[in-house]
Amino acid sequence: MRDLYNAVKAELAKIDFNAIWPGFAPINFAIIDGDTAYLEGREVPRGDNLWGCTVREFEGKLLAIWTLSERDTGDAQILAGNIVHEMFHGFQVTQNYPMKEGGCEFAMMFFPDNLTAYRLKAAEANLLANAYINSDRNALDAFFSLRQSRWEILGDTILAEFANEEHEGMAEYAGLCALQQLSPEKFEKYVAETHLQLLQNPTETLFAVRRFAYSTGAILYLALKKLGVDFYHIFTDAKPLSVAISTEDSVATAFDKHVAIKQAKFDDFLAGETKTIEKNARFLSFDPMNMWRIGDQIFCQWGIGFADEVVKEPLILNMEPGSQRQVVSIVKRK
Repeated sequence: MRDLYNAVKAELAKIDFNAIWPGFAPINFAIIDGDTAYLEGREVPRGDNLWGCTVREFEGKLLAIWTLSERDTGDAQILAGNIVHEMFHGFQVTQNYPMKEGGCEFAMMFFPDNLTAYRLKAAEANLLANAYINSDRNALDAFFSLRQSRWEILGDTILAEFANEEHEGMAEYAGLCALQQLSPEKFEKYVAETHLQLLQNPTETLFAVRRFAYSTGAILYLALKKLGVDFYHIFTDAKPLSVAISTEDSVATAFDKHVAIKQAKFDDFLAGETKTIEKNARFLSFDPMNMWRIGDQIFCQWGIGFADEVVKEPLILNMEPGSQRQVVSIVKRK
């Protein structure tokens, strides 16, 4: 174990911490094996404070802790990346960071079992993986747009998920950046097998909201980095970082334009003098590519055909409420 500790220490010495995040610097670390904590130059009993994979105060200083499990392979570079993850939690503690303790854990237990929301979440995950793999900004914009829809379904309960993405996902991002410096090959393999596979094939893991946020957070920040989006300056924003990031919601933008154009057609027509004529009839012939409906009114750009007449001019149909074809009156220009 002492050899593994020293090997990890040597790998950590190769990492440019400031390149991962401005101002980020290493702190002391411990590797725990069984009941023994291995620190710099000594071993101590694990005790009540030295457990888990986290950062704790020990002897008056922050200490990054990694407890070995059966999942650990003994690879010093991968272990160094995992310890950088925990060191980053220490960095979060020292900054003006609004979610130092990841207090969103219990809030996530209130997540509703909403199938539609989970379907959207699975689609989000696939878009995010695509955005990272292909450096695709359109996929990232679609990811945020879909996420907005899920937010509208779940309400602010979803903010706990976003907060955990920042708290744990950002630390995972830091650890991955460290591994990328040490071994680009191991980085690519680790990202693919640990995170991308989860996002591209979300089965029961989709419902483990906290666990899933490690991957969505890490891949989100990696994707932003690849796409050249600067997110470092909003690290201390009061909102979760994934909410504070400014990215275009292309669907919402197009939707707003669509609604405005449709409304303008009615407004422009009604801006001139008009007359309303009663017409209790169903229309028969029509041009579906040049008709727009708002409520129970239909604007017809090139006219409309009834059994007894064909109107070959722009007009508005006042429809029977909820009816597809039953007209009660027509509005023509004078």
